[in-house]
Amino acid sequence: MAGRREKKSSIQGKWLKEALAAQDMTVYRLAKELGYSREKFYRHIGNKTYLSSESLAEIAGKFPTMNMRYVLTGEGAPTMGK
Repeated sequence: MAGRREKKSSIQGKWLKEALAAQDMTVYRLAKELGYSREKFYRHIGNKTYLSSESLAEIAGKFPTMNMRYVLTGEGAPTMGK
């Protein structure tokens, strides 16, 4: 279980929140546009859950200028080309 906790701390939900802010997007609006509960994203931002690859793919498809590498690793800028 300790390994899982270590791994979980390496993925930060705050990166999604920062990337959304760079897109002038709120968590509520993201959830509404993708047809998910906003709790799904708030749990991720609170580092309680991970987002599925399907959810990440939907976000990437909806926001092509969002830097998904930033969302996943915190590396680079929140938006592409910046």
